[in-house]
Amino acid sequence: MGSTRGPGRRRPRRGPWWFLGIVAVLAAGLSAAAFFAPAQWAGRLIPGDSLVDSEAVAFMPGAALTTSDRIDADGIEVFDPAGEILVLTVSIDSDLTVVDWIRSSVDDSIELRSRESVFGERSNQEQRDYNRHLMSSAKDTATIVALDRLGVQAADFTGVLFVQVVPGGPADGLLRGTDVILSINGLPVTTVESLRAVLADLDPGTTATVTVHNTETDERRDVDITLGAHPDSGGAYIGVSGVTERVERSPLPFDIDISSGNVGGPSAGLAFTLVVLDVLTPGELTGGKRVAVTGSIRLDGSVGDVGGVAQKSVAARDAGAEIIIVPAALVEEARSTAGEVPVAGVENLDDALEVLAANGGDPVGRLYG
Repeated sequence: MGSTRGPGRRRPRRGPWWFLGIVAVLAAGLSAAAFFAPAQWAGRLIPGDSLVDSEAVAFMPGAALTTSDRIDADGIEVFDPAGEILVLTVSIDSDLTVVDWIRSSVDDSIELRSRESVFGERSNQEQRDYNRHLMSSAKDTATIVALDRLGVQAADFTGVLFVQVVPGGPADGLLRGTDVILSINGLPVTTVESLRAVLADLDPGTTATVTVHNTETDERRDVDITLGAHPDSGGAYIGVSGVTERVERSPLPFDIDISSGNVGGPSAGLAFTLVVLDVLTPGELTGGKRVAVTGSIRLDGSVGDVGGVAQKSVAARDAGAEIIIVPAALVEEARSTAGEVPVAGVENLDDALEVLAANGGDPVGRLYG
């Protein structure tokens, strides 16, 4: 008799679904990981990209903040403007992920920069403190410049400040960032121009007595410094950078204060100068328009360059700005992301007032006749 095979057990057939399920799970996991994986990982995929190979930060569009509600005045008449001057900010992301890196490669308004180029050697907290210091100085300068334009002397020059001592320079180890230069060899130094004038009469290699006041300890001291040769001009050189005048507010019959909130840095200086002028005088400085402004302001009324203008133009555009005012050297960068919003470049306060007048703004007079 031949043997017969029983029905036995049939091996189940596996379709492709199990494989697709595994692929889907892996893809989801990789996608989620990209939101947390450091951007430096991307540098391993694209060798030679120095930004992602090193620690990087991203400059992104920030906000466009109104300013007319940031002026607090007492003892003087104020005028509520119909238009608005907007302060522009950037957002800095220092915790980049692979997704952020990918976005920066396809979005022109997101720019990767090395952390060192943005913060230098400062820690995050030191950078925040530094930006608060710059903003405080910018508000004081804006108020002084605006009041001067209105015919009111609001400050006296009392010395020269500096941002830092040049490493390895003549003053390294002798002066500190909290010092204010009052005189050199007994000659008063109250402005940057007077500092340059005194140094112009001295020779490199000679020893000068520099009198300083330390704002932290309230100590006044004389420091003997052997002057060096300036690396560009060859003239006498102390070895400090970022010099500017120290000013003390003159007594006024009224009080005026600017609230900057959490905004730091010097780039709101021009905007604050304009809004003080707008609020303290009748008429419409902006012609009733929403005007976005960025640029630092100096005591002589000149406008200084600022960073992140391409990102700020996006913020201005999104906020409905009708015109954007930027430092003259940065017009093309601003226009690259401003869309249809016109961009005007200025070199000083008078230029900015002319731009506003050309767009329907009222002229600025004197505060007291």
